[in-house]
Amino acid sequence: SRRIVDGINHMKDLGSQGLARERVEKDKAMFGGRELSGKTLAVIGLGHIGASTAKDAAALGMDVVGYDPGLSVTSALKLPRSIQLADSIVSAVKQADYISINIPYIKGEGGTHGIIGKDVISNFKADAVLLNFARGELVDSEAMKVHLDECNGRYVSDFPDDLLWDHKNSLILPHLGAS
Repeated sequence: SRRIVDGINHMKDLGSQGLARERVEKDKAMFGGRELSGKTLAVIGLGHIGASTAKDAAALGMDVVGYDPGLSVTSALKLPRSIQLADSIVSAVKQADYISINIPYIKGEGGTHGIIGKDVISNFKADAVLLNFARGELVDSEAMKVHLDECNGRYVSDFPDDLLWDHKNSLILPHLGAS
C-alpha cells in the first residue's frame, strides 16, 4: 500500500540535492500506507497457491474471504478456519481491501480471459489493491484503468500491460516466478 518506489525515487532526488538527511523524517508521511492487520483480503482461486496465500494472510491478522467454484477437499483442508467462503467473485471482492488472483489463464469460451472485468472491478472498494501474479490476461486492462483513474486503488502485477505499466497507481514488477 505504501508508495515505496516513489519514496525511493524521492530520496534519490533529495540525495542528489544534498537534502536527504535533512528531509528524510519530514517527508516520510508522504509515503505512508496502511497496516495489514484487520484488513480484508479476497483470494480468488483457492488451489495450492491461493490456500497458502489465505493461510499467510490470516496469520498476519487479516480477514480472509475466498472464492473458488472448484475447491477441492485437499485445498479446503489447507484453508484457515476463519476464512469466509463467497459464492461469487463479486461477493468476494465487495468488502476487500486487497484482492489476490490465483487462478489459471484458460483461453476460449468459458475460459478465464478477462474474468476480472468491469462487472467485478466496479464492485471494488475505491482504495482496493488488486494483486495479480497469476496472468495479465485475467484482468480487463481498460476496466482496471478506469478504476485507477477514478479511484485511489492500486494494481500490482508482474505482467507488463500497455495500458497500465506507467499508471501512477500501478506497480509493475519483473516476472520472476519461474526464474
